[in-house]
Amino acid sequence: MPKQPANIAYLGLGSNLNQPLKQISSSLQHLNNLPNTQITALANFYQSKPWGVEDQPDFINTAIKIETALKPLALLKAIKIIEYRLMRRQINQRWFSRVIDIDILLWNQITFNRENLKIPHPWIADRCFVIQPLAELAPTLPAALQQLITKHQKKHPCLSTLKPLKTPEFIKNQLKLL
Repeated sequence: MPKQPANIAYLGLGSNLNQPLKQISSSLQHLNNLPNTQITALANFYQSKPWGVEDQPDFINTAIKIETALKPLALLKAIKIIEYRLMRRQINQRWFSRVIDIDILLWNQITFNRENLKIPHPWIADRCFVIQPLAELAPTLPAALQQLITKHQKKHPCLSTLKPLKTPEFIKNQLKLL
């Protein structure tokens, strides 16, 4: 990675169609290949019940930490290219089954509020499938978010609604993280 100031971002990934682990793996490859971007941490994987629309297959979810020179809107554009072109995500199908869903959860320690992108992600505190993988990366999270996660977990023990999965070796090897 070039020696320019790096932004730290946390992304949530989820899939419930077409071999979800394969889809997440492919997405990780594409994200890691973005210009001046590198995945630096990967949370464990979790199986979760659908959120919003419940009559669909369970999801597989994880979170990652990246370093990138991209700005928030440039990263969002790159993510949309991965979702729509490479993963054939259907337009305007919020909370339905999908091949891949990638959300920007946090960006450095800033608040960003545009119509098409809000950081921190507005539903972090409502979704165990986001909180649990993100909590694994907790030593590097801002203190205010860590407090929010801790408070949520006391009220809603996330592990009671999630099925922990072992991170597949092929994904670990692919990213050479662990």
